[in-house]
Amino acid sequence: MRRASAAVLALAISNALVTCEPTQSTDYPPNDTGAPAEVGKRPLELSPTEFAADLVTPGGIRVKTNGQYKTEAARKAAALAIDRYWNEVRICTAGVERPGDTDVRDLTEEFPAHLAVEIANNWKVVEGPATHRTMQAFPSIARPGSWSTARRQEDALYIVVVPELSGLGPQMANELNLWLMTNANVPPTADLVGACASVACVRFNYNNAPSQAWNECKE
Repeated sequence: MRRASAAVLALAISNALVTCEPTQSTDYPPNDTGAPAEVGKRPLELSPTEFAADLVTPGGIRVKTNGQYKTEAARKAAALAIDRYWNEVRICTAGVERPGDTDVRDLTEEFPAHLAVEIANNWKVVEGPATHRTMQAFPSIARPGSWSTARRQEDALYIVVVPELSGLGPQMANELNLWLMTNANVPPTADLVGACASVACVRFNYNNAPSQAWNECKE
């Protein structure tokens, strides 16, 4: 009986879903690890030699798709959706930062040009242990045996996310907070992460079925 209970518990843990997770760069495999930024670049930014982007959104965010959007229409839809996530985070940031703080405002507007987003290619559709909802997720580094939809690097402006982009908004808020805390003349006092971590998922014109999570995102 005890063995059976232990087996059930282990299965539940292995099926756990972690929507977003932070991690240190040293946790990444060697080919995903960012080296120090090139001389003359802002701190935290991955250089072109460190991050081989194959797509740049209209808002200036560099994206490495790993060839997972097969048509030009899908690539365009994904790029616009990434910018929509950023716009939601930007609007939230403007609402919580001190009025008249031009330093933070200027850094916020500059942020997209320094952000790197990679679309993970080691994902699969998994089922959550509580909701039984199926969604795209990749193996968690922070919690081995669990699954994650988005992950960020804590010493670089680098986010890894599943193709449907679930979890991208909260990770953008975390990376923007890192960017501001590192570069602002006066560190922001607002709780940016707490205030802007609930950015809803965005459905874009690219069908990620059979993932149910995509169907539940807002238009």
